Amino acid sequence: MGKKRGIVGIEAAIVLIAFVIVAAALAFVALNMGLFTTQKAKETISQGLGEASTALEVDGYVVGISDGTTVNTVSIPIRTSAGVSSVDLAPSRTSIDAIVGNQSFENIYKVIFYVYPNGTLAYANNGTLTNLTTDFSTHNLTADIESVLGTPSTPTAYVVIIQNVNYNSVLETGEKAVVLIDLGNNALGPYGQLSVEIRPPEGAPLTVERNMPANIPAGAVNLG
Repeated sequence: MGKKRGIVGIEAAIVLIAFVIVAAALAFVALNMGLFTTQKAKETISQGLGEASTALEVDGYVVGISDGTTVNTVSIPIRTSAGVSSVDLAPSRTSIDAIVGNQSFENIYKVIFYVYPNGTLAYANNGTLTNLTTDFSTHNLTADIESVLGTPSTPTAYVVIIQNVNYNSVLETGEKAVVLIDLGNNALGPYGQLSVEIRPPEGAPLTVERNMPANIPAGAVNLG
């Protein structure tokens, strides 16, 4: 009788140990699932924040170029936003739309240009950098571009990377670029409105809106 009780006690202990092991395994699985879910939630939140915040920001004053009556060209200085290491500004990766007055123009971004340290302006022509001017700082940039690409009839956007060590389309931290909008036949007069939307490959688009002043002097016009 005593032996049977001992055997029953051992069996009960074995069953209890088995239950403890199973419970521990289930707890471990539940803990791992909880950690996995938490990690996925963090990744989702991080991705959502990344998509909600823009990768580009305006870096200085937006400037218009005027003939004394209307603004024909607008330049927007840009850089990467804080926490963003790089943005690909190639026309195949980044798009630019514009609303000029009451007219909307989509996908107006055409060509990307680069500036060498000596001031030479170049652009990619079939994969080869072709020099456009010897010193862009002493030239009318829009006129130089139009001399090669022609004068657009509708608003057209170009990107000029003025600080780019690698001379590629990727704008990195510390580098600067200018989005040049040639308004073509849609030049803006006093109180004219311009809205430009720059859509990088990732993140929210950068929207820049400006109103033309009541009095438009000839030359450079600070649009704020």
